[in-house]
Amino acid sequence: MLGEIFHIEKIMGACEKIIYFLLINVFFWGSNLPLLLFFLFVGIRQAGTYLPLFLLCAVPAGPALCGVFFSMNRVVRGIETSAWKDYRAGYVDAFLKKLGIAAIQLMLIWIFWTNIRFFTVQCPVFPLALLFILLFAVSLLMTPDLYLLASRYEMSIRDIFKGALVLCVGQPVLTFGNTVLLAFALMLLEIQAGICILFIVSLYGFVVVFINQKIFRMMEGDSGEWRRKGRDNCT
Repeated sequence: MLGEIFHIEKIMGACEKIIYFLLINVFFWGSNLPLLLFFLFVGIRQAGTYLPLFLLCAVPAGPALCGVFFSMNRVVRGIETSAWKDYRAGYVDAFLKKLGIAAIQLMLIWIFWTNIRFFTVQCPVFPLALLFILLFAVSLLMTPDLYLLASRYEMSIRDIFKGALVLCVGQPVLTFGNTVLLAFALMLLEIQAGICILFIVSLYGFVVVFINQKIFRMMEGDSGEWRRKGRDNCT
């Protein structure tokens, strides 16, 4: 009898986790209807062709991604409450700052992309083209670090960009892992958008938070500056 009760409790716990992940995913897409519509009706492969439109649609994804990372951080630490409460806390807190981070990052991506096209097509200058290709790549690769920091710490926009750059360049293994995860998630959305859209964002957020938790704990434990500036939203 006790074994059956324990088994039922495990099943119920698993169902609660599935519902939690599903709801976090729903809240993310609900906060990013323009981006969702772009993926469904234009397609990820056309992002380069319609880059200005894609970047404009992606601006609201900054606060929404913070909401996902905040929620998944609570799941990793085993202190999650309700999906709505957790997502809302990560989404609403310092909303304008998170929106500003997204706008600045996407503007940089647009500037670097424009310069790449200019120095490779209109006025070929290999050193400058190589420089802007590198800057463009870094501005993309630092995406998870930007919103992990924004969802976890009380920092200025400038410090968040500096911290994300340090993590991106100083932790190449984690940067590679984050990039592979994002590429895999986008590939699944392109191949099976109807099915993957139900869970892909929350699963991506969970894995990113999980593989990056060690470096954040090291920073918080070894650096007084991080403890002074940081606010662990999960306590």
